[in-house]
Amino acid sequence: MSTGAWSQLVVRAEEVWDRHVRYRELYRQLDRMRAEVKARTAWLDDLTEEDMAEMLRGLTECIDAMQAAGSDVPDRPDGAPMTDPTAGSAPPVT
Repeated sequence: MSTGAWSQLVVRAEEVWDRHVRYRELYRQLDRMRAEVKARTAWLDDLTEEDMAEMLRGLTECIDAMQAAGSDVPDRPDGAPMTDPTAGSAPPVT
């Protein structure tokens, strides 16, 4: 193997290792998040078909009510700030 080819191989190996080290913590965070989501949603596995159907009916009713309430709101001109209905006409604090 020539010196140039060996140097390129070493550089590529270093790049791969650096990428591995750089993303290792991100992969750990992703694994923790997956475990948290799995733990939070484990109760869904215990639901019966009837329970799920009831939840879906309730969700559908909720979405329909929100859409109906949203259609009552007048359109605002582009660029107009949104206001908090509980704060009078003051724009929300961000």
